[in-house]
Formats: sequence, structure tokens, C-alpha cells
Amino acid sequence: MLYAIYFTYGLCVMFYFMMAWLFYRKDKELLSRLVTVLMLVIGMQCLKDLLFIKPIAELDETDWMIITSSDVIAIPLYAFILIELCSPASLTRRTIIIHELLFIVPFVLFFITRDIIYYYAEILEALVYGLCYTIWAAFAIPKYHTLLKRRFSYTENINLNWLRAIFLSFVLMLALWIADSLHTGYSFEILYMGSSLVVWMFIAYNMYKHESVLDELYDGMDTDLAPATDATETEMSEIGRRISLLFDKDQIFLNPNLKVSDIATAIGTNRTYVSEFFNKEEECSFYDYVNRARIEYACTLLDGSDANIMKIAELSGFNSSQSFIRVFSKLKGISPTRYRKDGCD
Repeated sequence: MLYAIYFTYGLCVMFYFMMAWLFYRKDKELLSRLVTVLMLVIGMQCLKDLLFIKPIAELDETDWMIITSSDVIAIPLYAFILIELCSPASLTRRTIIIHELLFIVPFVLFFITRDIIYYYAEILEALVYGLCYTIWAAFAIPKYHTLLKRRFSYTENINLNWLRAIFLSFVLMLALWIADSLHTGYSFEILYMGSSLVVWMFIAYNMYKHESVLDELYDGMDTDLAPATDATETEMSEIGRRISLLFDKDQIFLNPNLKVSDIATAIGTNRTYVSEFFNKEEECSFYDYVNRARIEYACTLLDGSDANIMKIAELSGFNSSQSFIRVFSKLKGISPTRYRKDGCD
């Protein structure tokens, strides 16, 4: 059993330090830096545990609790990553410090006093902390998706549908850590470490391919065109006329990576005005407006060409045939294949 736990920890150490290096090299944004720090912390925790592995009979219970309780400093890092994913750029240094202190203080008190009441207080705190962010994320993820649809015409590599699975994974890992903290045994330790490793493989894959949305979601980049007031009725009418030209004449919707900022640049205005035009004048999101135009264009291709579905998806401005089929079915009520077969309008 001891060899098995050494092997498991060895795999974990290699994986977490490799992920720390990859995310450090990925970019300089806060999300990547947070993942880098978390991977380093978990990797160091694995090394720490390796140093203290010995037969359970020789393990002092209080010492084991102190070693285990030191892992709590990683718990807020999970929350920070969740915050940065669901609400980019909202995480502050003050928030980071306060959240970390919530877990560091009980650990220090336990280390100094060796009173196990602080150990169980840490575990209870971790449970309550996790439940609070469970509730928060249930509201934050849909809100984030709504915001995305106001600025992007596509969802690949920017939506957080995968985060629901990631979020449940975080909850599972917290539950496993709590159970591992309350149960001394190598079998459970291997189960916890092995499960965590598999979950983090899935998490790291999705986070690594996740594209940055900061520049598009926040208007701080529009310093030269930043609106001081809401657009007037005349300005909004002119914006609508220019957008109609872009869609009808230039067919800008065929750009698979079209964003509100692209429209704003093309017509020489601020993206806040453009987003406001779609939300108020067209009474729909930018995402819905663009994809309706793409679907209507796709219908002409389905009626007038023999191109396959994958090709039509590409020609219509979709990043993938899966996205095309999903949007088409939602708007038309039938699949593209059935539409072509039935000759529907």
C-alpha cells in the first residue's frame, strides 16, 4: 500500500508542477496566474505529504491534523478562480487577503495551541465556504452567459457550460478533502489524491483553451469613444442604419468570430451604443441577432446548393457544425437536414 501511495503522489507532483508551468506560460492575465499559484500550492502540498508519509501506527493524531489542516490555504484559491471565470476583473487584492486570512488564522491558532477545536472549526468553515459559493455560482454562471450574448456572436471557448461540470468537480473535491481530513488511512488517501488528479486533468484542459473575454466585456478600452450619456434617438437611428448596411450589404455576420467591438469599429461608434441598439431597438441580444442572420443565410444555401451540413455551417459563419445544428434547430424547430429534405421555408 505504501508503494501505491508513493506512486500516486509522484504522479500528482509531476502533473501539478507541469500545469503550473503551462499556465504561467499561457498569458499574464489574472485567471492564468491564479491557476498557476493553485497548481504550485497543491504541488507543494503533495511534496509536504510525501515527507510525512509513514506507517499509520507511528503517526501522532495531532501532528497528522496539523499537517492536513495546512491544506486549507488552497481552498480560497478555488473560489478566486471561480470568481474570475464568472465575473472577470471583479476580484480585488483586498478580497484575496481577507479570504485567505479566514483560513490562515484558524490554522495558526491550531498550530500554536494544538487545540483540536480549531481543526474542526477549519473543516466546518471549509464546508460553509463551499456551500456559499455553490449558491453564488448558481446565479453567477447564467448572468455571465447573458453578458456574453450581448458582446459575442459565438460561444465556443468562452462560454461556461463546462464550468457547471467544473463547479461540481470543485464541490466533489471539497467533499473528498473534508472526508480525508476526518479519516486516517492510506486507502482513502489514494482515493482522494487519484480522484483529484483526474478532476484536475479535466479542469486544466477546459481552462487552458478558455479564451479571454476581458477586453470585450469591459468598456475601459474604448477611451477615445467612451459615451458620456445615452445615445439620442437620432444617434440610435443612425447606428441602426449603418448596422443594417453591414449585415445586408457587407454580410459581416459571416465572420465566425464577430464581436460587438467589430461592429463598433466598422461604424465608428462605441460598443456600448451598439450593444444598447440590439438590446433596446431590436429587443434581442447581439448573439441572437447575428445568429438569426446566419440561419437565414444558411437556409438559402440549403435550398440552393448541395453542400453538406459541415460546409454550410462554415459558409454561414459558424465555428462548428454542432453550433450550427443547435442554433438552427432552436430557431427553425427542425434540423438542417430535415429542413432540406422537406423543402421548408
